[in-house]
Amino acid sequence: MNERMQKPGFRTSYGMAISGMQWLLAGVAILLLVLAYWYFSAGTGSRGTGETAPPTSKEAVPEVAREVISEQQKAQAPDYVAALDQARSLRAEGKLADAQLLYFFAARGGYTPAAFELAGLYDPLHFDASTSLMDKPDPFQAFKWYQQASQAGEAQADVRLEELRVWAQQAAEAGDLDAEQLLLQWQ
Repeated sequence: MNERMQKPGFRTSYGMAISGMQWLLAGVAILLLVLAYWYFSAGTGSRGTGETAPPTSKEAVPEVAREVISEQQKAQAPDYVAALDQARSLRAEGKLADAQLLYFFAARGGYTPAAFELAGLYDPLHFDASTSLMDKPDPFQAFKWYQQASQAGEAQADVRLEELRVWAQQAAEAGDLDAEQLLLQWQ
């Protein structure tokens, strides 16, 4: 009688019962593993490493930039000067996703002029929607990249950081909650 009262389910070769909920959890875990594998191995294989960032709008996949970055990563010492020059050219041609990706690559590599220019792309005081991949400025990213340029000795970055602080103060006084949070970066 005791055996009849047990809930039906699958029994492993070790005699352990596996319930429907356990099957569901196992399935979800497998799905998450597959998705993680796909995410980290898709495209150039560099997703999730911080070396490239996918385009967010306005343009398809930045193929030119990916090729340049791939070649640069194969070199023993990436040429961030060349990457920045290529970013400027691509931006002038209107290939905004390619340009953004190369600015990011060079800035992430520690090239100060690239960090400074990348910050300008995000800066609400220097933002130009017609030549930007983003629809609106991102003052937090501007702060991050100006800060990197400033720490590397770029004097103009200090000026821009102060201008950004004044902008944030005025925006916060006007009720902008994001600007209030940005002001915390200077405390």
